[in-house]
Amino acid sequence: KAQLHAWAVVDNVSGEDWQKVTVGVGSTSALSFRFDLHSVRVVERETLTSDVGVALAPPTGGSPYSVAGKELKVLGNIGAEQVASIARSQAVPGYTQQAQMQSVPTKTASGKKGYAQEISKDKAGRNRPAAEPIVTGSLGGASSSSNVNFRGTTPSLPGVDLLRSGNQRVRVEGFAQKGDADPRQSSLERANVIRDQLISQGIPADRVEAVGTGRASTDAVRLVAVDEEPKPAQAAVSGARGSESAEPLGTALFVSSTPMSLEDGRSAMVSLVQAQTEAKQVYYYDPVSTRGSDRFAFKAVRLSNPTQYTLEPGPFTVYAEGQFLGEGMSEPIPPKAVAFIPFGLDRQLVIEPVDSTREEIDKLVTIQRGIINTETLRIRQKRLTLTNRLEEPVEVYIRHSVPDGWTLRPSVQKPERMGGAWLFRVRVIGRGTTELLIEESMPIAKTVDIRTASGVAAMGLYLKTARLDAALQGKLDEIIKLHKQIADMQQRIETLESQMATYRTRVDEIHVQLVTLRQVPNAQQLSKHLAQKMEEISNRLQKATIEVTDLKAQMMGHQVTMQDRLAELTLTGAKDAPAAPDK
Repeated sequence: KAQLHAWAVVDNVSGEDWQKVTVGVGSTSALSFRFDLHSVRVVERETLTSDVGVALAPPTGGSPYSVAGKELKVLGNIGAEQVASIARSQAVPGYTQQAQMQSVPTKTASGKKGYAQEISKDKAGRNRPAAEPIVTGSLGGASSSSNVNFRGTTPSLPGVDLLRSGNQRVRVEGFAQKGDADPRQSSLERANVIRDQLISQGIPADRVEAVGTGRASTDAVRLVAVDEEPKPAQAAVSGARGSESAEPLGTALFVSSTPMSLEDGRSAMVSLVQAQTEAKQVYYYDPVSTRGSDRFAFKAVRLSNPTQYTLEPGPFTVYAEGQFLGEGMSEPIPPKAVAFIPFGLDRQLVIEPVDSTREEIDKLVTIQRGIINTETLRIRQKRLTLTNRLEEPVEVYIRHSVPDGWTLRPSVQKPERMGGAWLFRVRVIGRGTTELLIEESMPIAKTVDIRTASGVAAMGLYLKTARLDAALQGKLDEIIKLHKQIADMQQRIETLESQMATYRTRVDEIHVQLVTLRQVPNAQQLSKHLAQKMEEISNRLQKATIEVTDLKAQMMGHQVTMQDRLAELTLTGAKDAPAAPDK
């Protein structure tokens, strides 16, 4: 038994303090996105004009300048009074404060004074903007001497035509002002006012971004050109779509039993689970993961999720008898499922992998004059040698991933499925060694020529376990037998021919010696002995020559017979092999 404690780190980024709220973790599989509900939607309509010719105006220039060491293209600055005037024209709540002024200067991008607004009293004594507030300044690259008028109650921002004609993205940066209760929220509201005004004047919403900086500045809003490309409507998920996991995600619904208070911008840890569960310390061999090891097995905890909800991925800390053992990371753990948490690497369990590949015929497709088209299994074998350096026995779980297109073959150790991989359970005695054999196969089409040695070897291996018609089985067995006899005869002929070459060499050497001894008067006895040896070797040579001649005749007969059998060989009555287990 083990005690499982689960915690969640909660960040309060709502913009307000929490007082005695109940905090919980939502669904793991919930879909979420952002949608702009704040901006005003304006239907674009085509403007029809007469065909009266007008002169074209020249394009407006602009120049970027450096801010804090970073090159920014500032389109213009907008003062607090101008933002308040635009907000009142939009009827935005929060901008009903009194503004007693007759003429308020603001700064342009060039630093010159260029804004003036007239405020008058209505009949109820409330402040209202003049019918035609006047703005002068450099926005969107306009020169500092240009004048742009706000007509009626819908003010127009300078530079809109330039932004509308291109694909330039704009970031609207809002700044805090003196007396703001919440600088960040107030700066964001000012940025949204200008963003809505730009959108209402024809700038696409996906090219205007509002940011509340929370920083104090003499200007209320700044327009900055953004060089990066706009974000896609839906960000692509990492990895190819075909490689997405099909494992169920489950749901998570953990609610804290005690209400909590949390200030804005602060974080806290919330206890979600405190329950007993089944847990055991084991070794976990994971050569599949990026942080795994193909040489050593990790010390790990095998535990089950006792709750009815999915435990989110995150860090685990393992303690035993009040002692810290290690830390690990977990993947999502479904309800009542078993998971492994590696937390240590002690190198006490050494694993040596050896890989090999072979091919085995699985099914005969067609046969034509000794050429057989087959369905062949390419088998990849992994042999793992596990060595335990400890005195006590250990339990090891080996994770094995089967690539796409391959099928796990049956083995002595029955594996269990975990995620997209297989788990093999192996027990290794103290100071002992155990082997684990894992095989996986992939079907391929292959042509086998049973007139060759390699083709006959592959066919002989197939016939040991194949289920074929008796007639076809007999014909193939006869062909393999004939091929073996021909191969044996060929090997015997090569051996005899090698001996015959040795005999001829020795006969030639003795002949030379006899010719030399004829000139020696006292060498009659030696000459007689050498003559007997030469005659003996000559008889062996003659006998070997006769045997080679007979073997060649027999081999030719066997070759003719095998050609006849190959011509008569047809594929009839072949039965399918048993289906391989699913991957």
